[in-house]
Amino acid sequence: EYRLALDYLNQARDIAEPRFQTYIGFATRKLGHWDQAMIHYARALATNPDYTIARAYLGEAQLQKGERAKAEEQLGEIAARCGTTCDEYKELAEALAKAAAIKG
Repeated sequence: EYRLALDYLNQARDIAEPRFQTYIGFATRKLGHWDQAMIHYARALATNPDYTIARAYLGEAQLQKGERAKAEEQLGEIAARCGTTCDEYKELAEALAKAAAIKG
């Protein structure tokens, strides 16, 4: 129900808040609009560069667009902010590993 989620998210009082921008980006990406999602992730990170959830989702979007190096860059940024044991690092690292296995 990503369209419904977007309807609710777009009604948020403080829509510029990084959390809302990140989840708007997530729902937008899941609907197949990667470039539009990137705008929302960028807005979230412009407000809070340490928001690792946005970095993880941005990395996943970059990976889906075939931009592996950029996704790996986000993985490094996440590691610098929360280490290699935080959930965001683990999830993006797993997505990168899966993509590498598929590519062979």
